[in-house]
Formats: sequence, structure tokens, C-alpha cells
Amino acid sequence: MAARRSGSTRNETIRCPYCGEDYAASYRHCPFCDELPLEEDYDEEEAPRSRSGGKRLMTNTRGGGYGGGPTPGKIIATILSLALIVAAVIIVITQILPLLSKDSKPDPSPSPSSSIQPSESPSADPSPAPTPGESGEPTTEPTAEPSPTPGSGTAATGFTLDKTEFSISDRYPDPVTIKVTFTPAGTSGKLTWTSSDPEVVSVDANGKVSPGSKQGSATITAALEGGVSRTCLVYNSTTRSGGSTSGGNASTALSLNREDFTLAPGESFQVKVSGTSSTPTWSIGNTSVATVSGDGTVTHVGKGNTTLTCTVDGQTLTCIVRGN
Repeated sequence: MAARRSGSTRNETIRCPYCGEDYAASYRHCPFCDELPLEEDYDEEEAPRSRSGGKRLMTNTRGGGYGGGPTPGKIIATILSLALIVAAVIIVITQILPLLSKDSKPDPSPSPSSSIQPSESPSADPSPAPTPGESGEPTTEPTAEPSPTPGSGTAATGFTLDKTEFSISDRYPDPVTIKVTFTPAGTSGKLTWTSSDPEVVSVDANGKVSPGSKQGSATITAALEGGVSRTCLVYNSTTRSGGSTSGGNASTALSLNREDFTLAPGESFQVKVSGTSSTPTWSIGNTSVATVSGDGTVTHVGKGNTTLTCTVDGQTLTCIVRGN
């Protein structure tokens, strides 16, 4: 080896015993594997055992040897690069591809131009479409039923009376007309009026009640076509026919302004005596129905019937009081 170095020229080459590369003889050692400078006493037999194969650099691009093994840093860099590539592929598959496939699908909603019916195109028949009823075909639209208006003549289904009980006497104006309210509002109907005893009270076709020839009570009935009916109880205590007054009142000038009346809860009525200037004495039979004051004012207390008594000038006058 030393003999070759001493007689080498600039154009001669030497093969490195470590990396196997050829290099110019002008170099003291192989520039490719950074071998140690060759000494005169270099022993080719000992070199392989003492130099553990030398350095095989990764910069060897001329062939003839093997590069060194990968370092830990390069291994980590390679793993990170692969992880980034895998993550990018996953993002593309899970996020971008669904968006692209969604944008590529055709819009299911019809375009404005496709929704135009043939009849709306310029080439369609310009004649106007027939309105419902002109073509003779039945229309499918339901017609609204007109609501009944007052006086429209719609038949009533029910009714009420403004009185359910009252009295007729010498001091009470007569005849008395019972007023009717039909239901539903604004409807009308025909009523049939009857009296259970026309000799006590009678009633005409308009609900006007008049006293009869005898005293007592009778029931007035109003019936509507269809079976609905209402009743009213009427007491007659008039003395027009020359009979005696109810309650045994004598046929004298003394009389009460009421001989039979009905009180509702909270109501009061003053009974007066005429035909005398004396002060009467008042009393009532059942104070749980009504009470009476010293001037003849009767006040409702509860339900039931009782008798009001007036004593004056040695005579006794009575009156029936009814509590609702």
C-alpha cells in the first residue's frame, strides 16, 4: 500500500478498503468515509479487525457501498409524516366527499320554468277558463250556510216566558200579556195558548190573560210546534161577578190593593187598605215565608205560602203571600 502511494501520480486512484470507493491518490485518506490517515506501517490485515468496518456515510451517491441505518429522529419524522397523510385522507373521506356528493345531486324542487302549466304557455288557448257553474259541472267548493238573522223567519227550537206565576185582582191591572222569548236568538215560532180553567182565567192567541167569572187558580200553557211547552200559574181574586172576595173578605167598602201576590228572594211589597182612615193591624201566618211591618210592607224570607191578615174597623181582610 505504501509502495503504491509513493509511486502514485495525480491520475492514479485508490480503492478504499472500508467503503469500496475509488478516490484520487492525491488524498491521504478516503474522502467518502472519513477514514483515518494512512500510516507507513499500515497493515491491511489488521485494519479490518481494528476499524470495525469504518463509516458508511449516507452521502455516498456513487455506489459501491451501503449507507448507515436510520436514526431515531428520522424514524419519528417518518411516522409523523405518515400520520399526517392518514389524517388528511380521513378528513377528505368524512368531510369533503359528502359535501361534494351533496352539491352534485340535482335539486328535487322544480324550477320556476318547470312549474308552468301548459295552459300558461304562450301557445295555449287564449280563451278564458270557465268559472264554476258555467260549464255545467258541479263545483266541489262547499257553500256556507247563512246564519239566521232577526226576523229571518228561522224556526225556533225553544222559548221562555217572562212570568211563571202571577195574580189578578181588583187592584191589579188586567188583562196581563205573557211575553215570549224564542231561542236561538232571532228565530220565531207559532205558539198555541190554552187555559186549564177558562172560567177562572182565559187566554187569547197572543198570550193575553183575562180574569174569568169565578175566583181561583188556573194554569196557562204555551205550546210550540215540535212538542216544547211552558206553563204559568195564574190566581184570580177579582169580585167583578158579584161573588165574595177570597179569604172571607166582606162585601163592604174596605179592600186591599192586593189579595194574592208572589215575592222573589230579596223583594218587598206594601199592601194597603182602602175605604177607611183608621190604622190597620197587620199580621202574617208563617214568618219563615215572609214578614210584615206596621205599614203593611211584606218582605220575602223563604219559599212557601202564607196568609197576610189585616184587621181594621172591626173587619178582617186577608191576602195570600207566596214566596219563591
